[in-house]
Amino acid sequence: MKNLLLILTFFVLSCDDDHNCFTIIQKTITNGEFVLVGDFDTSNNDNDGPPNGYADVNLEVSQEVYNTYNVGDEYCYE
Repeated sequence: MKNLLLILTFFVLSCDDDHNCFTIIQKTITNGEFVLVGDFDTSNNDNDGPPNGYADVNLEVSQEVYNTYNVGDEYCYE
């Protein structure tokens, strides 16, 4: 849990203000962790997955947030 907090803090602090929202391209639950997989720019993507098979962000969220959003929704964080 400590490592996750450190990783999320680093990720948030390393992003500029333009990259605080992403389009959810996949949702996963692994070992009780709820993860939103996202892409910051899906405008050049012709299929349902991320370009070249890579996502820009894997963000662990609460179960409540996970259940609130669907694939294709935009998710913003601070």
